[in-house]
Amino acid sequence: MAIVVVGGSGKDVGKTGLVCAVISALPEFAWTAVKVTGHDYGSVGRGKGLEAAIREETSAGGETDTGRYLAAGAKRALLVTRVGEEVPIEEIRRAVSADRNVIFESNRVVEFVEPDVCLALVGCVEWKSSFERLLRVADAVVIVGHGEAKDVPEGVARFDLERTDCLPEEMVGWLRTRLCLAHGEKLR
Repeated sequence: MAIVVVGGSGKDVGKTGLVCAVISALPEFAWTAVKVTGHDYGSVGRGKGLEAAIREETSAGGETDTGRYLAAGAKRALLVTRVGEEVPIEEIRRAVSADRNVIFESNRVVEFVEPDVCLALVGCVEWKSSFERLLRVADAVVIVGHGEAKDVPEGVARFDLERTDCLPEEMVGWLRTRLCLAHGEKLR
């Protein structure tokens, strides 16, 4: 199973758009997309509950982030609502155990999983504390619009994008190579 984590420096920087762009650019990975949030979405969407804190989206479309994942080509889309700082990682593991590859939209999940690729999206000046933790394990920093990459660790790849909804071929190739090499697969 390949695991990708997309985190962001702040609210509304384009994390969902970047997740959707990765799903669209690499359809051969048959993604399960998981959004981990601290917001209480209640009964948003038309999903069925997997666990108390996890809902599976079943309707593709632009009304919810998980619906956008499905519209981008994800095989499954899950919304995980955490309570406080706690991420229900065991419930998430059970929910995705039969899935081929997982892409997370979350800063905090890197405390519980070891991703094959971690993308740190920068699009605002003020950074969340959870983003600073994610940045320490990031494989690439993605700068969107006029964002600034301060304190980017040495050796971390950097991609500058005008928007997050379409990835440049260079970034798609870099992602595919990283994911295939992590799992000993032949490059296509």
